[in-house]
Amino acid sequence: MASEDQNRAANLWLAKLAEQAERYDEMVEYMKNIISPKLGLTGDELQVEERNLISVGYKNLMSARRTAWRTVDASLGKEEKNGNQEMVALIKAYKETIATEIKGVIDKVINDVVNIFTEGPQKATDAEVVVFFRKMEGDYYRYGAEITDNDERTMYKEKARQAYQKAQDASNGLQTTNPIRLGLALNFSVFYYEICDQKQMASELAKLAFDSAITELDDLEEDRYKDSTLIMQLLKDNLTLWSENDDDDDDMNVQEIDD
Repeated sequence: MASEDQNRAANLWLAKLAEQAERYDEMVEYMKNIISPKLGLTGDELQVEERNLISVGYKNLMSARRTAWRTVDASLGKEEKNGNQEMVALIKAYKETIATEIKGVIDKVINDVVNIFTEGPQKATDAEVVVFFRKMEGDYYRYGAEITDNDERTMYKEKARQAYQKAQDASNGLQTTNPIRLGLALNFSVFYYEICDQKQMASELAKLAFDSAITELDDLEEDRYKDSTLIMQLLKDNLTLWSENDDDDDDMNVQEIDD
């Protein structure tokens, strides 16, 4: 047992060091060592710090690729507008390369993290942990829907919806001010707005989460007050943005949260 604890502590320390060095591929590998079936940690046994480091590692792998895809997609739109077919073909091929990388990260998150803590012997039962990993599942499938179309987009969209719904069902046991529950409401509402084009549903979900939380804010413990109020502000920002912009505005800086 002592050697397992030492191995866990060493990998945690190395993961934090890799984060500082911005070597996120290695950070992810160190965290995978901690959640390996060999150690047999259940989702409920994970430390909050460990859970968050898992999220941070994959978030950085994905964020760089999402930004790259959006940059290339914007360039593609300009060249299509200019009628430069030769450049259009080159950019489409490059965009597909980035899309393939994004899908690869999605598969890693689902297989190496989400499935471990939502199925099988390491499955979490604590509501907050369940919501955390189901939200992560929904987020990454949403990223897949962002970069695909037709049947593939429909597949990612439906998997995201199912994951978010499972997270929302589990979140009913959490306080309305819980930052994990609020983060879920924020991203689930973004999913409805951006992926499903259900703008009213998005606004209703975000408003309900904000209004429910604000009535209990005075009773919130100090250590969670900052996190909760930050997400509440993001919810409010999105509601303001959505109410002020036209339906056809695709350039809105919508707020979301990764962990």
